[in-house]
Amino acid sequence: MSRSESPAESVAEHEERIKRHLSASREIAETLEFDDDLSFEMGLPSPGRRTFIKTSGVVAASAALAGCAGDDDDEDDDENDEEAPSAERSETVQLAAKQYEFDPQEIRVPPNTELTIEFTQSTFEENEDFAMHTFYLEDPYDVGPVELPENTNDDVIDSVTFVTDEEGTFQFECNVYCGDGHAQMNGQLYVVPEGESVDKVDFTDMETLKERHEVLKEESELAQEPSHDLDLRDIMVVTERNNASVAMIDTVNDEFMERVENVGKAIHVHDFHPDLPEQTREGAYVYTQSRQGEMYKIDLFDFERVAVADAGTDARDIAVSRDGDYVIGGFYNPNHLVICDAETMEPIKRIPTHTVNPDGESLGSRVCSLYDVPEEGLFLAGLKEGGEVWLIDYTQDDFPVVATIECGRTLHDGFFTEDGRYFMIASQTDNQMDIIDTHERRHVAAIPMDGVPHPGPGALYPDEDLAFTTHAGAPSVGVWNTETWEAEKMIDVRGSGLFIRKHENSDYVWADVILTDTEDDAYVYTIDPETLEVDQEIDCSQWGAAAAIHPEFSRDGEKVYISVWQGENESILVFDPNTGEMLTQIEDLLAPTGKFLGVRAEGH
Repeated sequence: MSRSESPAESVAEHEERIKRHLSASREIAETLEFDDDLSFEMGLPSPGRRTFIKTSGVVAASAALAGCAGDDDDEDDDENDEEAPSAERSETVQLAAKQYEFDPQEIRVPPNTELTIEFTQSTFEENEDFAMHTFYLEDPYDVGPVELPENTNDDVIDSVTFVTDEEGTFQFECNVYCGDGHAQMNGQLYVVPEGESVDKVDFTDMETLKERHEVLKEESELAQEPSHDLDLRDIMVVTERNNASVAMIDTVNDEFMERVENVGKAIHVHDFHPDLPEQTREGAYVYTQSRQGEMYKIDLFDFERVAVADAGTDARDIAVSRDGDYVIGGFYNPNHLVICDAETMEPIKRIPTHTVNPDGESLGSRVCSLYDVPEEGLFLAGLKEGGEVWLIDYTQDDFPVVATIECGRTLHDGFFTEDGRYFMIASQTDNQMDIIDTHERRHVAAIPMDGVPHPGPGALYPDEDLAFTTHAGAPSVGVWNTETWEAEKMIDVRGSGLFIRKHENSDYVWADVILTDTEDDAYVYTIDPETLEVDQEIDCSQWGAAAAIHPEFSRDGEKVYISVWQGENESILVFDPNTGEMLTQIEDLLAPTGKFLGVRAEGH
């Protein structure tokens, strides 16, 4: 399919648009600092799903970008009035917005509370050029954005009241860019489950971490034979973003198998037990990490939750050790790593991620990526603000950090070379891919890329020693040589993207388009790795997609799966990876996003 014509857009206009789009999801800085919250958060949710009991000042729900108010019609208002939740109690909390943080960062209330948030100070200590913060509380509450103009005293600027009728942890944020530290300007509303204390949980205390661990089903109670006849490597675990669930997909017959509920909101990563390829009881598990900070162990014989470790309120990544003994989780809040026993999920070690960043500032850092280093007995952790890669030795009882390797600013995700020796990680503020030699434990290269490299799981073409990344801030795909560590080409593509993949048995590299804020977000495309040119573009809107993301291959490489996570029919599209023909559509899914195949266990 030919590329559609679009009006010319200057570099400055493109950068400003991306800034606005990223800022609508909190994670943006002046140099296009990018955070994976945006991976599945395009703008703000549609208005009208909640009734604000009382408000003063400007409170507007936006359907797109910050500052663009949405209008409800009378029918929606009537519907909301009829569904207005009831409250059992009331509480008022005062919230101040500072540069770059909210105070307090966590609001804890019982369920069914009529909660009033009064907004007081709104200050700009770090940069006087800014004069406006906002407050936005995410789905399912959809509160705001509330405009918070500069206010240096304790007067109440504005307030909003709603009923906390949904339990769980929910992010709030400033969605207007307010300077280089804007990525930190967020917090959590914790609606405490019935019967649980509203006192703040200290996730930095090992005793507390152990107390919040729970075995949901004893190993002896689990099915000893699978309830299906599928090779575990052919099971695809799909995040259903809006439902705190994962869907199990049969990639042989391309069918929905089962849904596992209540495994945490917006799971970001799944990793598999290294013994999974053996098809035995001992290895039949997948481990998940939700953005709410819960790490679950799930049985792949009968699709049941086995155990959970609740070790924070905001998290992204998880990894399983090659020996199958340990699971490590990386957190945004608190800034730490937590290592668990892989059998029971009981926390056994906490590692604070405090360091000195590339600018010499002492700080706590969020953990953006986690991997087992092939054949090394090491976990690899990427520290986002810290700009460092840490290597943690899990063959020693005390799990020492045996190397801290300096990279660029604002690290994100990365992937290994085919031999597993080199790890290639995105430094998104510096617009480069940093190369780590995990054998010699040192930084070996920094390869310039376009704006905001976002490789996701990345793509390799070993025949020509090539690696590929999409860019969240530029309509291009970056290509570099894994022998010389030199950039080979920037391939012009339809728009910025988040995920790119290649299978050894496929002829083409597949990638998505997202963040364009246009109909182009429904496109995926293929790249010929020999010519380094776009070969084909596929408009997924013909199958009901408004946003199509995250290509993933079947185990044999004969099919590629694309998530339709926004549109008329939330589903997974199945394509022939070489011809681009749409083969089938797996329907009845709930906002499918990331997809992880059991074959990944062979990477251990």
